[in-house]
Amino acid sequence: MSARARLVEVVFRQESAYEIAVGTTFADDRLCAPQLEAVIATVLGLQPAQINIFVTVVTQEEVNFHFGVYERMLAEKLGVVPPIQ
Repeated sequence: MSARARLVEVVFRQESAYEIAVGTTFADDRLCAPQLEAVIATVLGLQPAQINIFVTVVTQEEVNFHFGVYERMLAEKLGVVPPIQ
């Protein structure tokens, strides 16, 4: 994945499956998800079907690239954290 991709959330489901949310401003990062699912499953000793990576792409205009702010804005866009009022 590109340098713009950020891990936003990892959720463990009771079916021994993981849902991984990734935010990015680079649309081609979606192409990496299947390969990463297979690699993560292998490292964790799981079946590839137990790892689901969801890549959400936002425009560069929607986020601020300053350190820390970018990660927070991606998390807000994905609905993981509420917006700061």
